[in-house]
Amino acid sequence: MNTFSINKIRPEELKTIGHYTGYICLVLGVFMIIPVLCAIFYQDAPRYFQAFLISAIINILIGIILFTTYRTRNITTLSLKGSLLFVMTIWGITALFTALPYYISGDLGILDSFFEAMSGITTTGFTMYPLTTFPYSISVWKCLTQWFGGLGIILFLLVVAPSSVSLKRLYLAEGKTEQITPNIRHTASIFIKVYLILTSIGVLLYLLIGLDLFDSVCYSLTAIATGGYSVHPENIDNFKDPLIQLVTMIIMLMGGTNFVIHYRIMKRNWQNIHKDIEIRAMIIIIIITTLIISIGLYTNGLYNGDYLLILRHSLFQSVSTITSTGFISTDVNFWPPLCSHILILLMFTGCSICSTSGGIKLFNIAILFKSIWWETQKMFLPKHTIIKRKIYHDKKYREISQNTIRTVLVYVMAYILIFIISTMIILMCSNNFEVAYTLAAASLGNTGVGPAYINVTIPVVVKIILIIDFWVGRIGVWPLLLSIVYITSMTQSKLNNINDE
Repeated sequence: MNTFSINKIRPEELKTIGHYTGYICLVLGVFMIIPVLCAIFYQDAPRYFQAFLISAIINILIGIILFTTYRTRNITTLSLKGSLLFVMTIWGITALFTALPYYISGDLGILDSFFEAMSGITTTGFTMYPLTTFPYSISVWKCLTQWFGGLGIILFLLVVAPSSVSLKRLYLAEGKTEQITPNIRHTASIFIKVYLILTSIGVLLYLLIGLDLFDSVCYSLTAIATGGYSVHPENIDNFKDPLIQLVTMIIMLMGGTNFVIHYRIMKRNWQNIHKDIEIRAMIIIIIITTLIISIGLYTNGLYNGDYLLILRHSLFQSVSTITSTGFISTDVNFWPPLCSHILILLMFTGCSICSTSGGIKLFNIAILFKSIWWETQKMFLPKHTIIKRKIYHDKKYREISQNTIRTVLVYVMAYILIFIISTMIILMCSNNFEVAYTLAAASLGNTGVGPAYINVTIPVVVKIILIIDFWVGRIGVWPLLLSIVYITSMTQSKLNNINDE
């Protein structure tokens, strides 16, 4: 019988993780200065100014302590296992520290604050706040956390942290599989520059159509991060305006498109971009789902049969959902079941890899369907026929190995398994199957569109499950699976040692 064991994380790796965590705390502390200034400028209640000021001080102090305790000389190479566990924990730690203003201000309890923060940095968009206008400082902070988490915490870390041979492992552990240059730090730097440029374009577009500066900045931050947080949650009329719909769709699509493609376009190297498998898949899915939803709404007599209005809402919601943004231009809770379930399917697909969207990702979906086609072809061809398994992606044809197909298949199956488990647990508490699977799909897909069920009174178990789903949906299933295997292995090892004694 073959056996295997998983080694413990080395103490040197823990020191490295502590050092990197210090950087994140310092960055968060600096970010919190922005809502402090907003609280002063917009004259928010004193408790919000105090909450953000205290939170900023706490983050900066902890960052300095970790930074000085685990100095650069403590940095070592993180193993892939250490990198995955670090990625898993750093999102939790970041959510914990970004939750401080919600708790210190007295708006939310401890668990609800953590829920709010995790929903923010994972760009999910569910909120424990009532649907009323928020203080400016809270609005800005919610938008900033979504923008910060949109591209990935590790990506920001790679730029500010000292160089290390473990940087590539950290990059890959957060689910990034694309590189513009062989140097990971340079690639991360390019991604952040592209992110800043796209965000600036979004702000400019909103200003050009008449939004004020505050709304333009906030909507651009959340649209490019595909987070979907609205600074006016009680009012969806903003997205009924055709111009705002158009600009918002453009920005959401920019956020949901692979940043490598953005870089190629900015370098005027856009030949054959239309052949890219992700671009094709995105266009085809949006067109098909928009048409199906439009037909469903029209045949059910919604919107007085105004097909142009139906088409606008259908297209907007298709783009909003596939990019995992979650902005809404109309109350989708009144849509017929066919239309609602199309949106749920889009929550699963997500958009491009190396984008800000969640979900399984179009690249994986395309590989999955291509593999079905290749295997079906193989059944009707002579036994020794060689099928060329190739796709066009990032300006070249790529050979798809059986290992890649197997990895994608395992990933998708693990994703669906987590969805099923989450649905069953939520169902036990809500006693409503539609609510359960919609919430699970929206949480795992980091979409944040669902029934009006989320509030501070929902069961603690549901809150915890949704937090885990936010977490997993953002970083992928591999860090979670590794954590489970690692903890199980360590527990079993300790039990075996006790039995041997």
